Amino acid sequence: MTDHQQNNLLKQEGNCGIVMGILIVLTGILMAMAPVLTVVSLTALLAVGLLVTGVFTLVDVFRRAGMERRMLDGLLGVICIILSFLIFFNPVGSAFGLTIWVAAWFIVRGVMELAGMGASPYGRSFMALDAIVNIVLGVTLFCMNPIVAQAALGYYVAISLMFWGFSVIHRSVLVKHLS
Repeated sequence: MTDHQQNNLLKQEGNCGIVMGILIVLTGILMAMAPVLTVVSLTALLAVGLLVTGVFTLVDVFRRAGMERRMLDGLLGVICIILSFLIFFNPVGSAFGLTIWVAAWFIVRGVMELAGMGASPYGRSFMALDAIVNIVLGVTLFCMNPIVAQAALGYYVAISLMFWGFSVIHRSVLVKHLS
């Protein structure tokens, strides 16, 4: 592959990542603005968000030329899609376990971000911050009173999405400037 082609791929990856990061941050902001959504509505919204995230993550994995984080990101994409279908097709039943599902998702995402940091040569500081925030949010949700946890769930998801989005934007800007 020529340097020109590699530079174009880095610019494209950077641009796609910036757009994806902005969409993730905007979703987080929207969720923070409307935390009084019913739990059933939140489950459907979360299912759609996880589905979109999973699909975009898998598209990015198959589009990427190198092996950097492909396995971890591919696994995360598949987990997001499976979780979205489990939640979407049983929103009422999922509403009761939503706090546990989301807490587990935060912890898994955080651990996977920490595990993938070594493979990424750029943006590690935001990746570490995003990972730690997600692990803390997940553990906190597990330890909370279930009623309080349900009330805080919208805010916790919003916080997680905003940190994730800023992490994606940061990495993408760094990748874009490598070209």
